Amino acid sequence: MKAALTLSAVAASAALLCALPTSVEALRKVETRNLDVAGDDESRNLMHVTIEFKEECMHKHKDECIANINAKVAAFPELFGGHDTVDYEINKVREAGDEGYNIVALRLNPDGETVGGLLGDGMIWYPFQWCLAEGCYTVGPWDCDVGIPLTAADCCQMIKDSVNRPDVNGKMLECYNELPIGSPGNPKDPNRVILHTDADGIVVHIPKNE
Repeated sequence: MKAALTLSAVAASAALLCALPTSVEALRKVETRNLDVAGDDESRNLMHVTIEFKEECMHKHKDECIANINAKVAAFPELFGGHDTVDYEINKVREAGDEGYNIVALRLNPDGETVGGLLGDGMIWYPFQWCLAEGCYTVGPWDCDVGIPLTAADCCQMIKDSVNRPDVNGKMLECYNELPIGSPGNPKDPNRVILHTDADGIVVHIPKNE
């Protein structure tokens, strides 16, 4: 089954990576959990929801996206733990000409030690071709689950062993460990919205508070 996956399918699944409607009842709630908070000898339930901001942000400039989200948060602070603002993490999507193009991202499991991959199957993908003087070619994917998931160090070493020649810029493949959102090392934060943009600041993945 792993071999049947294509780069385009994984890219679509990862894009990695719904809009917030005008009424609370119509909100698309991707995830809801209750948190009991004691106060004045009484407890109350606070609703925490993870909301996708598709219409507010997709294919729009990040500044417009942020303004749209801020308006929604101000209108419905109860969905954000009573806060009327959120924090933004803005990440430009990596391109082949960027610094760090030679880095392979290793999506870890929640344990923070072993490799899970974007789809949880241990497969690790590199988004660009590897270019030598004689031409460019595709590298990967690599299976870092051999019955049991490999550690990040072992997975990275396997990747480096498979691509053991420097590219036209004299660089070798390197690895970066990425903790999944919701893991102990990268817990969910309902007041954090992550934006992925292109070089022009256009939002290319659906943001959500997580």
